[in-house]
Amino acid sequence: MNWIKRLDKVWIGFVIGLIFPGIIFVLYWLIFHSYMSFPTGFYRYLIGGQLLSNVIKICGIGNLLLFYVGLNRKIDKFSRGIIFSLLVYVALVAYVTYFMEHALN
Repeated sequence: MNWIKRLDKVWIGFVIGLIFPGIIFVLYWLIFHSYMSFPTGFYRYLIGGQLLSNVIKICGIGNLLLFYVGLNRKIDKFSRGIIFSLLVYVALVAYVTYFMEHALN
């Protein structure tokens, strides 16, 4: 059994789809805002400028790359897990937008 067939499980796609945007979030901090302390100073900066939901959206877009790889390699269950993880990120963006960022106004 090759590695592509081993990846073709919904739960593996879900877990990787949850972790990958977190990695992109850390890379975003390292590239653009490494002078700030992580996570407290960076988090305060994002909340204060009402940017947290936008950064989460950008990090979630990284899952499109994973989804494209899943479609190209024809590992459909993996791609389905990626879609499920995107639903979690949509709920997170809705929560941050309506309850955290609007509470500051």
